[in-house]
Amino acid sequence: MATTKARAIQFARRSHLVLAWCALIALCLFILSALTHPLMVWTGPQAARFFPPTLTVSADSVSGLLDASRALPQGAGMQVGKVVPSESGPLFQVTRNSSEPREYYALDDTGTALADQDREQAIWLARYYSGSTAPVASTRFVDSFSAEYPWVNRLLPVYEVRFDTPDDLTLFVHTETSALGSINNNWKRGLQTVFQWFHTWSWLDDFPTLRVLVVAILLLSLLSMLIGGGVLLALLRRRSKPTTLRRLHRGLAWGVALPLAGLLISATYHLFQAEYGPAPSGMRLSPALPLAQLPEAGGDHPSLLSGRELNSLSLLAPEGRWLVRASLAQRDAKPATGGPHAHHVQSLAARERRFDGLPSERGAVFIDLMTGQRSALNDRDLALQLASEFLGLEENAALSAHLITHFGGGYDFRNKRLPVWRVDHGSDTVFIDPVTGILVEQINALQQAERLSFSLLHKWNMLVPLLGRTGRDVVVVVFLLILAGFAGMGFALRRR
Repeated sequence: MATTKARAIQFARRSHLVLAWCALIALCLFILSALTHPLMVWTGPQAARFFPPTLTVSADSVSGLLDASRALPQGAGMQVGKVVPSESGPLFQVTRNSSEPREYYALDDTGTALADQDREQAIWLARYYSGSTAPVASTRFVDSFSAEYPWVNRLLPVYEVRFDTPDDLTLFVHTETSALGSINNNWKRGLQTVFQWFHTWSWLDDFPTLRVLVVAILLLSLLSMLIGGGVLLALLRRRSKPTTLRRLHRGLAWGVALPLAGLLISATYHLFQAEYGPAPSGMRLSPALPLAQLPEAGGDHPSLLSGRELNSLSLLAPEGRWLVRASLAQRDAKPATGGPHAHHVQSLAARERRFDGLPSERGAVFIDLMTGQRSALNDRDLALQLASEFLGLEENAALSAHLITHFGGGYDFRNKRLPVWRVDHGSDTVFIDPVTGILVEQINALQQAERLSFSLLHKWNMLVPLLGRTGRDVVVVVFLLILAGFAGMGFALRRR
């Protein structure tokens, strides 16, 4: 009996020792990799501009859009057709399907096709965002995510534009939205590799069960040691006259233990939800409609919009009826003034504002191409109609909709599109881009709960309204360094 008890005690001690070393290794790996994230933000390459190039067109461009549309090759379908800015002025951009480069046509009655314009558009956008005048080393059409351009960037397809610079400056640009997907150089690639290897373990994506098992063991070993430490903190008797140093140690221990518990619980939830829960539905385009269905011009389109500045024109065909959507431009802000210091402050403020986003319009007008008259359709009606189609709902389904004009916890800045309409039906939520009729994202209640957990407990986004993103990142770094100090003390005690 005594021998069995001794063996059990010995086994428990060895198990605890193995668990302690596993937790210590996990903590070191997660601290090291977590620190690379703010380092990427602070020391990685920064865009010279944070918002897409602006476009201003006159009411006469509506006729040019229609003329260019009718001059296009007939027979092939069009999923998205809109006017976009370019280095040489407004062009008509056509997306036939999401896996091929987009086509461009002159915005006039000739509708001249511009060969290889999508690649030229990508190079122009890369120079616009980077401010670089270096030669372009290579360009590549990217239609799938990779280690350098991971899925968190959301946008596909994009162009990889690589400049001939010592640091191998590379930008990924999305020509349909004129958005910057990601900006990279050799230094940021190194940090990103450390993050992917030791934080997300995405290099094991081809072996998902192994990846989940490894990360779960690391997280659960940390969580078990944390629970054990919390029990000790709660149950150990305090001395009658604790010293200031002991009080400080106990306070720091609780101050670290509670946020760390939130980090570990949210990370475990995120791990299993991402691997075994329903995957969020990515961007979906409306079905392609043949251009032959475009009617002849009717009515006086420019007169309906005379005196108004427009910042986008697009073709939509809800229920097969072709409409022009004319976006009414926001009033331009006054140019910045105040010298170099003020410019630096404004640049920092612009970096913060990109995470909130800026609405690109103050309304829209729909014109029916059959009659040439203004349509009674509005963005809300369009969003409800498209949401019903994407969700496969009946005509009388109960839907609620509201306009999203800024990025936030429920709608991530990586989607790049504003404004969008959020439409809810039961546990399903979809986000509709009214400019193009695209389903930007679809999520359900479980995915929303996981995102809220990850946003608050893992990324600490509740601090952003108080401290800003840079202040939030500073708090995170200080917390990680304190945690590293505790890990060092734990290692020293274990060695002793």
